[in-house]
Amino acid sequence: MSTETKALAPRAGPSPLVRTSLIFVAIALACLPLADLEITTLDPWQEMGRLLHGLVTPDFFATERLSEALLNTVAFALLGVSLANVLGLLLSLVFHLRAVRAGCALVRAIHELFWALLFLQVFGLTPLTGVLAIAIPYAGIIAKVYAEILEESDPTPLSLVPTGASRLSAFLYARLPEAWTHFKNYSLYRLECGLRSSAVLGFVGLPTLGFHLESAFRQGYYSEVSALLILFYVVIATIRWWVRGRLIPLYLLGALWVLPAGAAIHFSNVVRFLTEDIVPHPLRAAGTLDATALSGLGDWLWGLLRDQALPGIYDTVVLSMIALVASGILTLVLFPLVSPRFLGPWGRRLGHLALVVARSTPEYILAYVLL
Repeated sequence: MSTETKALAPRAGPSPLVRTSLIFVAIALACLPLADLEITTLDPWQEMGRLLHGLVTPDFFATERLSEALLNTVAFALLGVSLANVLGLLLSLVFHLRAVRAGCALVRAIHELFWALLFLQVFGLTPLTGVLAIAIPYAGIIAKVYAEILEESDPTPLSLVPTGASRLSAFLYARLPEAWTHFKNYSLYRLECGLRSSAVLGFVGLPTLGFHLESAFRQGYYSEVSALLILFYVVIATIRWWVRGRLIPLYLLGALWVLPAGAAIHFSNVVRFLTEDIVPHPLRAAGTLDATALSGLGDWLWGLLRDQALPGIYDTVVLSMIALVASGILTLVLFPLVSPRFLGPWGRRLGHLALVVARSTPEYILAYVLL
C-alpha cells in the first residue's frame, strides 16, 4: 500500500484521546459503588429557600469594612501571583532537572489553604502568610506550564543566534518573544485563580472576602453572602479590562500599601516550629533518640497510616475520579454557551457570564451550599 493510500485509509479503532476518555469513564463507573454518595440531610428545602431568597436580595451595606476586604483580596492575589510568576519563570528554565521537577510537583500538590495553615504556625496571621500561601504552590504550577510552553516553541530562532552568544541572550531574543503571549495569557488566568485562592484564605482568618463569606454563611445571612459574591464576580469578570501591563507596577505598589497590618513575626516561632511542632509526638515526648523512641515512632506512623492516611487517600482517589469524569461531561454540555456555532453575540455574553460565576465561586462556598 502506498503512502498516499495509507493516508487516505480510515483509522482502525478509536483515537488515543477517545480510548483514554473511555478508560476514565470506566474507572469512574467502577468507583461509583465505592463512593459514599448517601444524602443525609432530611429536609433541606426550607434552608435552600432562604438561600435563594438571599441570593436575589443582596445587601451591600450589611458587611462592615467591605471595601477593605475587597482590596485585601485583590492585593494578596496580585502579590502572590506576581511572586509566583517570577519564581515559576526561573524554575522553568531548569525544569529539565529531576530535582526541580520533583520539587515543583511537591509544592503544587499541596493546596494553598494548607500552605496558609502551615505558615500560620510560623509567621502568624500576617500578610506574609497569605502571599506565600499563594506564591509557593502557584510557582510549582507556573514552572511546569512555562517549561511546556518553551518546549513546544519553534526552535528555528535559536539557530539564528550568533555563535558565542550567552544563554541569557539566546533566551531573551530567541525564545522569550515567541512564548511571551502564551506567558501573558496564562498569567492572567492564574491571576483569576489567585483571586479565588485569596478569597479562600479568609477561611483561616486573613481579612479577605472569604472571612466575611464564612461568617455570613455560618449565621445564615444569605443576602450578605449574595452581595459579597456579586462583588467578587464583578472583579473577576472585568479582569481583562483593569489588568494592564503598564499598570502592574502601580498595582503592586498599591497592594503593598493596602495590605493589612498583622502581628509581628518572631524568629522564636520559626525555631519552635522547626524544632518542636513538626517533630513527631513520640520523639518529642521521649526527648532522646533511642530504641524505645524509634519503636514508639513506628507504632505512631502505622496508626497514622492505617487510621487516617490510607482511608483519606482512598476517598480522595475515588471522589477525584468521579469528579473528573463529571467535569468532562459538564464541559461538553456547557461549551455551547460560548460557541459561535450555537449562540449569537448576546447569547455568548450571557453564557460567558454564567461560566464566570461557575468557575469563580470558591469550592468552599459550593461546599457550604451543598452541606
